[in-house]
Amino acid sequence: MDIRIRPVETYAEYLACEGLQRAVWGEFGVVPHHLLLTAQRSGGLVLGAFDQAAPGAPLVGFVFSFLGRTPAGYLKHASHMAAVLPAYRDAGIGERLKWAQREYVLAQGIALITWTFDPLISRNARLNLHKLGATCRTYLRNLYGPEPEQPEGALPSDRFQVDWWIGSERVAACHAGTHPTPDPATLRASAPLANPSPHAPALLPPGDRLLIQIPAAIEALLATNVPLARAWRYQVRALAEEAFARGLVATGFARDGEVGLYLLERA
Repeated sequence: MDIRIRPVETYAEYLACEGLQRAVWGEFGVVPHHLLLTAQRSGGLVLGAFDQAAPGAPLVGFVFSFLGRTPAGYLKHASHMAAVLPAYRDAGIGERLKWAQREYVLAQGIALITWTFDPLISRNARLNLHKLGATCRTYLRNLYGPEPEQPEGALPSDRFQVDWWIGSERVAACHAGTHPTPDPATLRASAPLANPSPHAPALLPPGDRLLIQIPAAIEALLATNVPLARAWRYQVRALAEEAFARGLVATGFARDGEVGLYLLERA
């Protein structure tokens, strides 16, 4: 496998971004090629990952961000999509796309990239907080639809909003591979766990450092036990919202067997 990452350039490549979205997510929310092109021509970014070893060097992943502003008026990139074809997952392509995105955005003189992800998906939590060095202090309830109208067997589309300060020492250390790796045993010894059971009351412990756990495989749980998956959703929602209101920030994540552990600490 010989993956090259570069900006998407041609009409066919923009169309391939549409096809890749359908392959990953179906027809829901497909960003059309003309919008991707317009965003990139206006200061946004569409980076593609191309398999140079395959016939025709096909597009196998991409990341898309556009210019935005924070509530305080700071210029940022809002990273809207990052996707890799199923056959190419677990090869580090998504992480490489994010680091390449950082390089291009730094060259624009911009210090912040934001995006959202489902806080119950542990692989994304590990990538965003541990590998990339992003942090989170914002919880968004049911971002993509009204909660009473959730389809059968689905969860409210709650999201963490990630803040990736791409010029920070923390992110630079992650890029260099020198940022400390959180150890689950050390985390458990250094901070209280807010939710030993998804069925327990959501009571946040006092202090400037705590852990919130999530199931390690929410997709599998949703396929077999929807009530339990929903219990996790609503408990994590209540705890994270209260923690963020207290001024705590999600700064780390580690897998620990059947659960994942978020570390939240005082900013």
